[in-house]
Amino acid sequence: MIFFCFDSQAQDVAIKVLQQGISYSDSSYYDIIPVEDKFWIGGKYGTLKSIDTEGNLTNISYPSQQLDIYKLDKFDEQTIIACGDRGIIYKHNLQTKNWQTIKVKGYENACFYNMVVVSESEIYICGGCSAIAHSKKTVPNGFILKSIDGGITWKKIYSNPFKMVWCVKYNPFNKKVYALMYTLNKTHLYELDGEKWKPKNKIGNSIFHEIQFVDADNYVVTGGWMGKMGRIYSNSEKKILPTSGLIWGRVEGNKYDIYSAGNGQIVVDDKSGNYQVHGVKLNKAFNIYETVFTSDNTAIAIGSARTVLLIKIADRTKLVMNHL
Repeated sequence: MIFFCFDSQAQDVAIKVLQQGISYSDSSYYDIIPVEDKFWIGGKYGTLKSIDTEGNLTNISYPSQQLDIYKLDKFDEQTIIACGDRGIIYKHNLQTKNWQTIKVKGYENACFYNMVVVSESEIYICGGCSAIAHSKKTVPNGFILKSIDGGITWKKIYSNPFKMVWCVKYNPFNKKVYALMYTLNKTHLYELDGEKWKPKNKIGNSIFHEIQFVDADNYVVTGGWMGKMGRIYSNSEKKILPTSGLIWGRVEGNKYDIYSAGNGQIVVDDKSGNYQVHGVKLNKAFNIYETVFTSDNTAIAIGSARTVLLIKIADRTKLVMNHL
């Protein structure tokens, strides 16, 4: 008996535009995380919304300062923490419904661009000059702050006027904290060793916006150039996508990994290194900033100008023919 197996490499990905704006000045969505049975979205002008798996959006009432929200995280099982522009931090208790607004003195002209909660007594925030987050060219004045009291007070543990700190991340496999620091045309990965940040690796000659760890020693970083090519780098492989634009982030699923890209595009990998770019035509070349899986085969992606995409991935099937 002879078996012939035909396995197409094409991916079957359907993308539905749930909503989008008409110009770049429209409110953007920057981050999305699961909260209870829905997902919370933070964004420009203090936007805070919830969305369900069907794409139904609801405004969340909170003491907004009308400042951009860049990052959402879980402080503990009952508390959400968010950071944003002009040194603003919010904490929300899901049980009591109480909100706490924290304004970090001395950072009124800075953006809190990224954040990681290691534990209730160890939180890190990174960023730089507020103008950087608003696509303006200026001295970045990058920094990293640390809080040991749940985000109430903060201590500066790194600063450099010539580096923008795009990302701070905890590696749960080796219990260490890392940061991606960008200076003109190069990004380095730094490791926190005691109280000092030590250079670990030179990642590449472009912005690398996000890093995720797959074990104690290996990672995946995403970046590239706005409106040009995207980069997905690991310790062992460098993948360049000529038409994707900058790769903003990555979400790992059980069957697929999805990378958020530029111009209404995402990149899907079926865990085999088969990276393929998929996209939809939007009103303008709006970026897709973050994606979250709602099931093994469905996801929600968010981006600039209020863009929300609903994604459905059909599993590839192998056609097997028996010939006697």
